[in-house]
Amino acid sequence: MTVFDLNTYRSAGSRVFAGRDRGREVRIKAMLDDMDIEPGEVEVSVPADVFSVNSSFFLGLFGPSIRSLGGPGFRAKYRFVGRDISRVVNDGIEEALNTSSPL
Repeated sequence: MTVFDLNTYRSAGSRVFAGRDRGREVRIKAMLDDMDIEPGEVEVSVPADVFSVNSSFFLGLFGPSIRSLGGPGFRAKYRFVGRDISRVVNDGIEEALNTSSPL
């Protein structure tokens, strides 16, 4: 299993992951396009002390994965641990799949 630790991409002292552009930037640095096609699960570690992962950041980071893998495929591939962001994940999946231009 591959581990994708969001803490690696956190700005010093920050407790919020925000902004679609920042999500896209992290996606590129983390090489998520490669993770999408590699076999096996990806464990996404969300730091426990994070206050928020906003929907724009989530969609910038995972929108292409969701559209490529589909909702069930994304859920099977990416497992979120640490801080509970299930609401952001669920809403993000729905928005990525149901919005004609989510970016």
